[in-house]
Amino acid sequence: MIVFPQDSMKSDLERLWRICFGDSDEYIRFFFENRYVPENCLVYVDDSVKHTVAMLHLLPMAISEDGGLIPSQYLYAACTRPDYRRQGVMRQLIEAAQKLGHSRHLRYTVTVPAEPRLFKYYERYGFEKCYKNRVVYLDRPDLQFLSRNSVRIPDNVRETMMKLSDLASFRRDMLVDRDGFAIWDPAAVRYAVSSHEHDGGHIITLSLQGDYGYAFCRQEDELLSVTEFIVKEHFAPTLIRQILRSYPKAGKFVFRLPVYDSFFEKFGEKVDFAMICRNDGKRPVLLTTLEGMRTPYFGLALD
Repeated sequence: MIVFPQDSMKSDLERLWRICFGDSDEYIRFFFENRYVPENCLVYVDDSVKHTVAMLHLLPMAISEDGGLIPSQYLYAACTRPDYRRQGVMRQLIEAAQKLGHSRHLRYTVTVPAEPRLFKYYERYGFEKCYKNRVVYLDRPDLQFLSRNSVRIPDNVRETMMKLSDLASFRRDMLVDRDGFAIWDPAAVRYAVSSHEHDGGHIITLSLQGDYGYAFCRQEDELLSVTEFIVKEHFAPTLIRQILRSYPKAGKFVFRLPVYDSFFEKFGEKVDFAMICRNDGKRPVLLTTLEGMRTPYFGLALD
């Protein structure tokens, strides 16, 4: 039986998340306290034992298309209890999510497969590859070279923080004119920032002489991962210099970037990241045929 979860099911959902994803209790509670909405969650209940055995969450979002913003949904944290897998449970949930989206006049559903083999799995339900990232691996000397044309950052400026509302507005302004790009409202951006910081990351923001940029960073040993890097091209060297200043012990770096980012276009490789389907059963031809510098970008995926 597929239903919206009742309040009494919340502990079952948290337990299911823990079993399937292995996250800490603290992180799981953080999601359910700050982003979980029962009417944006579908669960599969085994009537014979009255237990929740699978779930998925549908986070509201918009997709830019043809000069407008199209209400859509992000299929997130889909999981099935191990002993119920390969029984068609998730298939029923995904199909129910698409029908629900259609009934709510949401044109698209987007999902980020957790691993490469799942791209084939989601293709069964009408999802098509759409979103790519440019993944770039660099050593510290490489970044130092790329920052050579940066604006001088005064010694007393360690970081100039953007307000969250400014960050959300800047991100929207940078992406909204590009077809297929994922646009999140300020509340969703606020949660993405809080979740990233809650998980040990840091958001570097910099504002100098009227220019802005930000980077979602997380360091493990000497590797620094930058999972979102949004900046005007001419200001990129300055933001890179700020990253180097903020992480003096990082020796290796991996950037996950929009394909349109021309500053890094000579580096790295393009990799599939997210998939899209139309909830009315039609093919999303317009968005899935965009290529090159027009390739859509899906960021703040909470992955």
